[in-house]
Amino acid sequence: MLLLTLPLFACTEPLPTNGSFSALSYNVHGLPSAITGDDTPGRMVQIAPLLVEHELIALQEDFDDANHETLVADAPHEFQERFSAKVDTTRAYGSGLGVLSKLEILEAQGVLYTECYGGATTGSGDCLASKGFQWIRLSLGEGEIDVLNTHMEAGGGDEDNAARLSHAVAITEYAVANAGDRAVVIIGDTNLHGDDPEDLEPLEVFWDAGFEDVCDILGCPEPGRIDRILLRPGDVELTASNWRVEPWFDADDVPLSDHDPIAVDLAWSTE
Repeated sequence: MLLLTLPLFACTEPLPTNGSFSALSYNVHGLPSAITGDDTPGRMVQIAPLLVEHELIALQEDFDDANHETLVADAPHEFQERFSAKVDTTRAYGSGLGVLSKLEILEAQGVLYTECYGGATTGSGDCLASKGFQWIRLSLGEGEIDVLNTHMEAGGGDEDNAARLSHAVAITEYAVANAGDRAVVIIGDTNLHGDDPEDLEPLEVFWDAGFEDVCDILGCPEPGRIDRILLRPGDVELTASNWRVEPWFDADDVPLSDHDPIAVDLAWSTE
């Protein structure tokens, strides 16, 4: 009997060239109950199951470790990145940023903004936290895109406006410098109001860098919201549809945060 040993060839599935996912931005108002004036841990319990349906979730004000664990305990998102670093030990909180993804995260990094205004008794208290942005690179079939989750300066004083402008410059410069030919999504709480003349300059920073607000692209019914999803085109084509505000309330019809979550469906193609 003649026995032949044949080489083994791995059979691999070709990578997809198109697909879609739902992206959600949500400032969960995760400050202590003494500040929020409500049952913050109880709200996290109610928010957690609502996150399940979205493939990509960008969280802001996810400050507290215990509340964070409540949010993600049963999350079906294989990839989770939390950016909790502080500027220094004088800050009460870190950045409060987190990303949950059912899509593969290839790399992640957090960057803290250098400018802020306001403490416990001044401004909007932004310097109590360590605001910044969270950069992740997602794998989409044969391609990659960059996503940046951010929470920018609040408040309406001159110092707040200056800090917010510096934040817009910092995140766009980072995005453009690192993305190369990749498409970019900036998502989060920008604290930029569409009807505030002082916010036009930082918004122009985004537009000049090639970003468009999905709300503007689709002619959404509520333009000017401070929670935004911005797109910059690249070699992976991203097509937005179905911009919406998620109606997330408790049993007494009270919103589960002081921010409404916004979501959008994004189709992608590498063809």
